[in-house]
Amino acid sequence: MSRREINGRVAKRFHDQFGHISRAQALAEGMTVDQIKHRSRHGEWVRVLPSTFRLAAVPETWNGNLMAACLHSGGIASHRCAAALWGLISYREPPIEITVEKTTRSKHPIGRFHQSTQWQLRDPVQRMGIPCTGIERTLLDCAGVMSFNRFERLCEDAIRRRFTTWQDLAVCLRKHSKQGRNGCGPMRRLLAHRLEDETVPLSDFSRLIVHLLAEHGVAKPVVEYRITDDHGRLILQTDLAWPDKKKAWELDGLKFHSGRTAMERDKRKRNRAKAHGWTIQEILWSMYIDAPQELAKMAHSFLRS
Repeated sequence: MSRREINGRVAKRFHDQFGHISRAQALAEGMTVDQIKHRSRHGEWVRVLPSTFRLAAVPETWNGNLMAACLHSGGIASHRCAAALWGLISYREPPIEITVEKTTRSKHPIGRFHQSTQWQLRDPVQRMGIPCTGIERTLLDCAGVMSFNRFERLCEDAIRRRFTTWQDLAVCLRKHSKQGRNGCGPMRRLLAHRLEDETVPLSDFSRLIVHLLAEHGVAKPVVEYRITDDHGRLILQTDLAWPDKKKAWELDGLKFHSGRTAMERDKRKRNRAKAHGWTIQEILWSMYIDAPQELAKMAHSFLRS
């Protein structure tokens, strides 16, 4: 193989891996040990780990550091890093988390390494060119490292995006379930009631409000409740409702019900619901962010009136 061909293959590796390459990959593409040392010594390649280099012309990035950790360890992005690669809520560039086989030993870990005895069940995929765990495995792993409320929101976001279903998560739980396995407990707890009520709110704002109300002892609302007329025709699908009291909350968040036309349409629907005996309050995102406790008190008063 000619030097030009070797350089071309190495350049492609850098291009596909956020400016990073491992020593083993460079050797596999035809480079010699001396050539690797020469580029490192003269500053063309920056050593980021004992076995991994970054092209000096490429700036350091979160994606690049995550790729370097995968190349160095032979593992895959997992837990919150995998959630970020899947584009799920809450996580954009979290601290590095990598899952490796139980037998793997790394003398120079970057971030947090999770040694897995269920490596064969990792369901590997590539997201943004980086190897990571499949969506169900990602959610199960996240269940063991975050609060239950955040975990529920993460699962709902994945389902809203049609990455998975409650049934698929149940299958994942059965495959991974064993005594002491992190994440199985929270996943089992979540599925215990979500397999009976699979409704996923159209916005994460709704779930945040449900959690807030639960924390303050407010009666649990029904999410995405369909208000109908006497003939069963849909009047309004409201965000949160207490059907026995004919009361509902409509949540005006940052991403939903925006635009003049949409706002006018929503107003007409809400007025029709009110004409059928419903009492509707409009809740703003700022009310939740600025005064959550006052919002909970408002809910108690609303349901008592």
